[in-house]
Amino acid sequence: MKNIATSLIRTFGLAALLAALILSPGKKSYGQLGDLGDLLEGGKDDAELLFKEYLKPFANGFGAGVNTGWVDRARTHGLLGFHVKVNFSAAMVPTADQSFNIDDLGLSTLTLSDNSPSVTPTFAGSSSGAARLGYTQDGLELANFDMPPGTGFSYIMTPMIQAGVGLPRNTDIMVRFIPPFKFLDYGEIYLYGFGLKHELNQWLPGGALMPVTFSVMGGYTAFGTSAGLNARPVDFNPENDRDPEGLGGAASATWDDQEIVFSTNAYTVNLIVGKSLPIISAYGGVGFEGATTNVRVDGNFPYYTPRIMEDGTPKRELTALSDPIDISLAGTNRLRALAGLRISLPLITFNVDYTLANYSMISVGLGISLR
Repeated sequence: MKNIATSLIRTFGLAALLAALILSPGKKSYGQLGDLGDLLEGGKDDAELLFKEYLKPFANGFGAGVNTGWVDRARTHGLLGFHVKVNFSAAMVPTADQSFNIDDLGLSTLTLSDNSPSVTPTFAGSSSGAARLGYTQDGLELANFDMPPGTGFSYIMTPMIQAGVGLPRNTDIMVRFIPPFKFLDYGEIYLYGFGLKHELNQWLPGGALMPVTFSVMGGYTAFGTSAGLNARPVDFNPENDRDPEGLGGAASATWDDQEIVFSTNAYTVNLIVGKSLPIISAYGGVGFEGATTNVRVDGNFPYYTPRIMEDGTPKRELTALSDPIDISLAGTNRLRALAGLRISLPLITFNVDYTLANYSMISVGLGISLR
């Protein structure tokens, strides 16, 4: 029985992720992430600034996305009633977060190349017009690369699978869980979460006679994945460059363990009000949410520094930055307002709702529900 349940969860999870990637440029998104290794050519400090700005909409949008889909009505299930559903949300990236100005970052080593635009896309920005950065010292070119362009898609898609069951005292317990598995070119993906919804009418004077149902819900979700990076010392020249540790040339395997690892932790608490009819239910609410995405870059990355040799000749020295990035990006969504509709057919439910927030969202859910 446990194996059957696990297989079903994996199947639903894969279906959700596949559908989300069909609706968004999934393979292209992977390509954008793979190019992020180039940002380390200017050193760790500049790379952190560039990583934070470029990935801001990815962290904000995904953090907002995993906080959606928890409810599709204000009522709870009857005792041992249940639901299983797949939910898709699309976080809308504000125009202000689709690009950023390199000049505003205060980079310490990297500078804009000649004729390069200073405004460059973020992850969710334009697929063209990226800035070009370089770093020259003592007459040596130490870095020269293009910023990764955006995906050209200003929505962050988030798939979700969820199940819930009714408990005594008009309470629902909800779980989200996808066992770790490898998906396409990404590393292992995992997701889990839990939530509670509790009807308040039973505690309000005359609550049973009220025409609407009030409830409170809270939920927590954790998600993680990774993607490979591809930074290599492609212009290394043994005649002109110093390689004291054998990091270039034949030792290219040194650069084969590069990856970027994401982990998101998100929570939300909401007051929900709704009216349930035999076929159509309306629901809405207000609440607050928070999300934090940790971005870690693991592996060795090529980095050139200037070195004056004994004969006075300047040479580039190839060194390795090891596990250079470990940053946290806090989601910008705080207060949220929600409104939606649910259609209930025998066993089958369909809902759509809209969340108004800094990163507003449209969410659609399809599932089975009983009692």
